[in-house]
Amino acid sequence: MMRLTSLGHAAVLIETGERRILVDPWLTQRLDRFWEHHPALPDGLLDVLDGGVDHIVFSHHHFDHHHFPSLARILEDSEVDFDDSPHRAPDTDCVFPVGPVPPRFTGSGLGHQAIEWTLRRLGFERLTPVTPGSTLRVGDTVLHTFVSDVTFPEMSILVQSGEASVMLCGDAILHESTVRHFARPDAPRIDVAFVPAHSMSPPGVLTERRPLADTESVRARAVANFDRYVTTLNAGLTVPSSFGWKVSGDGDRDYSWCNRTIFPLTPYQALGRLRELSKDGLLWGPGQIIEVADGRAELHNGPHAPKGYDFEAVYAEVSLDEATGVPPFTPERDRHGRQTRSAEDLLADLMERLVGTDFWYRAIDSGATHTISLHEVRDECGDEDGGEGSGATRSHLLDPVTGRVVRLGPGPARQHLTQDTGYTEIAASTLQALLDSELLYGSSYGLWASNSNLLSAVFHQPVHYTRHVDQVLGRPGDG
Repeated sequence: MMRLTSLGHAAVLIETGERRILVDPWLTQRLDRFWEHHPALPDGLLDVLDGGVDHIVFSHHHFDHHHFPSLARILEDSEVDFDDSPHRAPDTDCVFPVGPVPPRFTGSGLGHQAIEWTLRRLGFERLTPVTPGSTLRVGDTVLHTFVSDVTFPEMSILVQSGEASVMLCGDAILHESTVRHFARPDAPRIDVAFVPAHSMSPPGVLTERRPLADTESVRARAVANFDRYVTTLNAGLTVPSSFGWKVSGDGDRDYSWCNRTIFPLTPYQALGRLRELSKDGLLWGPGQIIEVADGRAELHNGPHAPKGYDFEAVYAEVSLDEATGVPPFTPERDRHGRQTRSAEDLLADLMERLVGTDFWYRAIDSGATHTISLHEVRDECGDEDGGEGSGATRSHLLDPVTGRVVRLGPGPARQHLTQDTGYTEIAASTLQALLDSELLYGSSYGLWASNSNLLSAVFHQPVHYTRHVDQVLGRPGDG
């Protein structure tokens, strides 16, 4: 029998006859200042990890699948004797995707090449890099990996033991090679498939605070992608998955509008779609268990799970609603941290870090400039808020070719555009938190408005991620 325990979102503990395999661990209730598990993790759930795991498998490097605070947490073993080392890292094998794509500094969410650095930084010693599309054996279990149709290393994993065959797709985008593989007459039978209900957000809602538009085509695209996954894998049981979070900003900032504007296909809606396709499906939540044997799968409530979930109510909170308004970006409120550095200093720092990014190279080729505005609430005395609504917004022109920063005048960036160039609007305190590595890029969701990848180019670089990890773990980085 293969036993699968949901740890929320895409995190799954797989127990076979010989091995305990943990997939995509995000094990804290909050991911960062903006995301949290939905449904919430039950108290005591992580007791299932007592005694350790043999393998940790990462489908890709994004923070909700490769979460270093969770990795640091599971290293500690509460059952060891006082004189023994509590660290399990030397005994745990970590499996993660690599190449053949060359390293990319932008566009791939904090840099896939940082996975190995993170694992070594935390003390893991047994590392198994895998090229998606290859196969490896771990004890009594075989892991077949499949390529994702993205520009960075990502994989879905088919886990096969003598008694069960389970496919975990994570966030992977279905690749043509996977379609061809499962169209072969000798394709493996899948007992259970965890298929992503991808949240293909309507364009510009978060990045530019645009109102919802053309929602039906967005829904249709999400349903078509889900349908193709389901028909390609043709599993005995399909579980709509990798959708276990919602937006909830910290403090008194209300970002609930995000949950009504960025998720065109929820797992509950995907379950309804499975019924329309005459496919067997179910939903599961944190703490619930699926046992698979002899081609059959049964759902159970674990010792720390609630007595079932009301999934209709759970996913109603994160369902697309055309009537939901998208509030304008207001840096007086949509900000983080405290500003103690001047705008000129912050922008000079930003320009220095921009050098060498793909944004910088494209600007050199085109001669393009960029308009950015900073809302300043400077308070050297330590009051983070500095008075809600106080402060001033000033715009600047950035010229990546010459490295110059030119002050344009008061008001947000969009008031100073004279041609079709990029713009960014952000609070100075947020930019400082990013530059000082206090805020990870993924944590900054919704904290600026832009029609450009200027900030993405800078803060998706692995060097920014590694600075942040070192700061959180208490060791200053070199930079």
